[in-house]
Amino acid sequence: MRQSIAYAKTIPSYIKGSVKQTLATLIPSRRFAPGTDAPLVLVPGAFCTASVMNRLGRAIERLGRPIVVAPTFPYFLSAAANTCRIQDAATRLLRFLETLSAERGVSSFDLAGHSNGGLIALLAAAMQEDAGEPSRVGRIVTMATPFGGFPLARPLHVVLPFCRDLVSGCETLRRAGRMQHLVARALAADRDTLIPLSRQSLAPERTTVMRGFQHMDFIVGEEARVQATATEVNAWLFQKN
Repeated sequence: MRQSIAYAKTIPSYIKGSVKQTLATLIPSRRFAPGTDAPLVLVPGAFCTASVMNRLGRAIERLGRPIVVAPTFPYFLSAAANTCRIQDAATRLLRFLETLSAERGVSSFDLAGHSNGGLIALLAAAMQEDAGEPSRVGRIVTMATPFGGFPLARPLHVVLPFCRDLVSGCETLRRAGRMQHLVARALAADRDTLIPLSRQSLAPERTTVMRGFQHMDFIVGEEARVQATATEVNAWLFQKN
């Protein structure tokens, strides 16, 4: 009973975050200054266009790290964006990183992925390892990433393609899990209505629990929460390349 009451209390903040996230898909994606160092690549999760990363990107940029955002993944439009299979998004991410590498003269990039964005980054690394190719993926910080899958993935996979890749124990999660050594830090939301805390976490020594955070707070939450996320990402990934 107590768990049910606690869960019910998180629903209003989840709805608020979902609305803010959807509204963020409707604005143009920010063009970040190119900088002279290797940029940090931000990878959005499901139901997100690239523009949903505008605020977090600005906050990290203010800390001195150049930023680029991965392109919007299928099916491109508003909250229908990034609802494709995770491998499809990972393939497109790798194409983007190859182009970025040629443009910047940098062999690999650090990535920060929100929700499914963390899995997309890990699967991209696994795909390159399987192909025997040099990895374009360096270190990764994840934010509310469902390493353990999504509890409702099985019934929802008929209407949401990516849910096929979020069934606990599925091949996609196993392949992504094989690359978890690349995760510099897993940021986990303790009041997440969508993904239970236990499914977002790695070993305690590699996890930072963001207290009071809802699933979308990392990218569209109150300014203090977006800034706290930027500070964590910057602390774990900042380096001169």
